Amino acid sequence: MWIRVGLDQWIVVNGVTQDGHGQPERVGLNTNGLSGCVAIGMRWGNMLSLAHVYSGCEAGTWTPAQGDGYLATLNRAFQESRTVSGVVGERDIEAVLYYSEDTQKWLPSQLYKWLLTKGVDAPEESAASCRFWIENGRLCWNEKLAESPAQVNNFTTSDNAAAPILFYQALSASAAAASPPQGDDD
Repeated sequence: MWIRVGLDQWIVVNGVTQDGHGQPERVGLNTNGLSGCVAIGMRWGNMLSLAHVYSGCEAGTWTPAQGDGYLATLNRAFQESRTVSGVVGERDIEAVLYYSEDTQKWLPSQLYKWLLTKGVDAPEESAASCRFWIENGRLCWNEKLAESPAQVNNFTTSDNAAAPILFYQALSASAAAASPPQGDDD
């Protein structure tokens, strides 16, 4: 099962679940529309998170003079994800940053530095879409939304997820659920 993460959303799910017959069932997260945005896919033990950080995250919204900005919200989301997952050490956290070619360099660079302050070194990938899952205890990723074109529209969103979302954080007032499938290209 795939859950599509929308703009300025941070979602955590159990990436390794059991179906009704005790068989392992993969729960993965994907997102698209990374034009200017950055996706952060993370593994926290058996938990999986994906954040789709909006291109509106810039120096002025990172730490604004008035109210919480992206930095404070990302710090809360990181801590809550750690709490939900039960992961204590950084060795049990893996991450990958995805962004498209037209993304301004400030945002991925800032998010990379932010992850380093959390003890997490993340490789960077370039694509307009991505998906993340856990396999054999490791974080896996791909720039395609599904394994095959026939599966591209087989996902739910934060509004109608069939698998339990263990933690959700809107990263800004711009947060919005992904649109239901409408013939997305892979």
